[in-house]
Amino acid sequence: MSALIDGNPAYQAVTVMRVDWDQYGKSEIVSELNIPRRSTLVMFKGGEEIGRVVAQTSATAIEPLFVDAVS
Repeated sequence: MSALIDGNPAYQAVTVMRVDWDQYGKSEIVSELNIPRRSTLVMFKGGEEIGRVVAQTSATAIEPLFVDAVS
């Protein structure tokens, strides 16, 4: 994902937070956000969820979330 962010300067405005699933997989926030498994990316804008991808690692799958976040 860092290559995706580095490839477009606009995406550097997006804050990325990584969560260790082994440590936090059973946490309250995971439950509240209904995160089904590791490898889940949830994108927020203005405090609201604007999209998510699950078990996808390609830039093709992830980039639309970044596009929506910076638009």
